Amino acid sequence: VRLSSIGDVIHTLPAYSALRNAWPSTHLGWAVEPAAAPLLRRIPNGPSVHVLDTHAWRRSFWRPESLRSMRGAINQLREARYELALDFQGLMKSAIFARVSGARVWGLADRDLREPFASRLYDASAPPSDPEAHIIERSLHLVETTGVSKSRPRFPPVHNRKDERLVGAELDELGIEQFIVMHGSANWQSKRWPLEQQTAVGRDLYRQSGMTVLWCWGPGEQRSAHRLAAIAGEGNMAAFPTTLPQLAALLNRAQLFVGGDSAPLHLAVANQTPTVGVFGPTSPHRLGPIDPADQVVVSLQPCSYCHQRRCPLGTRA
Repeated sequence: VRLSSIGDVIHTLPAYSALRNAWPSTHLGWAVEPAAAPLLRRIPNGPSVHVLDTHAWRRSFWRPESLRSMRGAINQLREARYELALDFQGLMKSAIFARVSGARVWGLADRDLREPFASRLYDASAPPSDPEAHIIERSLHLVETTGVSKSRPRFPPVHNRKDERLVGAELDELGIEQFIVMHGSANWQSKRWPLEQQTAVGRDLYRQSGMTVLWCWGPGEQRSAHRLAAIAGEGNMAAFPTTLPQLAALLNRAQLFVGGDSAPLHLAVANQTPTVGVFGPTSPHRLGPIDPADQVVVSLQPCSYCHQRRCPLGTRA
């Protein structure tokens, strides 16, 4: 069980790979919110994907269609007759869905939980992990409690040949061969590095490399991407629309990715694309790229890694 966010789901992929490698013929399932489900459906020999739209259910809990949708999702979980549920998220909602599956529930150690009361729903918990450990390592630590040996983190593919063909056709139409991808948006206000700094990076990257800089975007970010590309100027352009698997295919072909702590950065890392991550309110030690060849940029402040969605001081990554 790892419902959200997209970046956190990506961080849990190595745990899935470890389980699949250890148990190649075992039926594995994954409970997830709708946003990240398309990535899981692209995994070769992937899990059964159980989509739980908890946001929609909370918005209109008492409407008959919400109750029917929730009851149907829970029934689907129970009908799969899972023997063991692993809660990688550590929230009450993830623990509840793990429990209603009817399986035995194992979760993270109390001190690793975002909502410690979730442990009341566990049958067993992993030993505490290193507080400074990367979130990927913490997930693998939970996998170890099942008897699966710890191994080097490995990401499964989350795009397929069709995604590659569609992305290739778009790039061919634009006449682009080598390119750099940038991402300038984030759900948290505190993660959005200043516009003038982003556009200066895009401008310098084109001038120094001669490669087109594509500004990728997700839901609600298209206008921002066009604005950033326009300000950065020559050699910069907003990327064409993509699904998440198509974005993974685009990043797989990129020569470099530059961006903050958001889903595109973690997709770039999963694709082993050379990456420069820009961090501010979140810790790159716990959430940043895991390849030593990748780079992280941090302007350290006394309040760095505060994990606040909005900075009370008005500063940004």
